[in-house]
Amino acid sequence: MSLLVRRLKVMDIPSLEALERDSVDRHPGRRGWLDTYRRHVERSLSEEPEGFLVAELNGAVVGGAICRQRGPHPLTGHKHGQLLALTASPAYSRYNVAQRLLLEAAGYLKSRGCKSMTVWCPTDMDPKEIDVFKNAGFS
Repeated sequence: MSLLVRRLKVMDIPSLEALERDSVDRHPGRRGWLDTYRRHVERSLSEEPEGFLVAELNGAVVGGAICRQRGPHPLTGHKHGQLLALTASPAYSRYNVAQRLLLEAAGYLKSRGCKSMTVWCPTDMDPKEIDVFKNAGFS
């Protein structure tokens, strides 16, 4: 079984929304997230669809990431990017879906000239979720 990270296809959206709903069910404090996620999806599709990544395993959507290029960072002045959403099915954690999506998102932004990436994370993340970012060098 090989994990494939690719660009979004419109038919992936229901599967990604289901993953987000599952995440909200596991973290009740995130109830408003689904509306925010849908706005990120709409904006990504209209402004930067190539920054919407999907993880697929044996034909099933098992994760997704939304990243965007931004202008100059207010502190450094360098072009930067943002990771607006990162979702991976916990059922496939042994395949390191979140880690792979994070690295692919960073690579996409770097290929667009971004020198840094801001990551938006919920405050109620599990320690295993936080480790994904720490292991990739984020602080």
